[in-house]
Amino acid sequence: MEDRDLHIVYTRGSGPGGQHKNKVETCVTVTHIPTGLHERCQDTRSKPRNLKIAKGRLAKKIKSQEEFENQAAKNKKRIDLIHNQKVIKTYNYNRNEVYDHRTKVRRDLKRVMNGEFDY
Repeated sequence: MEDRDLHIVYTRGSGPGGQHKNKVETCVTVTHIPTGLHERCQDTRSKPRNLKIAKGRLAKKIKSQEEFENQAAKNKKRIDLIHNQKVIKTYNYNRNEVYDHRTKVRRDLKRVMNGEFDY
């Protein structure tokens, strides 16, 4: 995140605080232009500190969104692999079953291994 990608606006804060809040523009709104995400901070009375806090929060938001998009892309790729596979049967020894992916039928593994396919 570079400063040229940010749009920074200083405003007066809202809420309790009296004359200081009404006169001094210490509230910071930082917008990340490429993503459209924004963060607002009026936690302290210092403009530079609020800017630093807002940038930190915005960076976390951007990182979280990127991780979410990466995970979604991985999930889509995984689903595509599952749907496009050429697997006919799955032999599950733990459950003692054979699953036929074409007919969606589960069969007893021992009987299939003994050659009894039509039961």
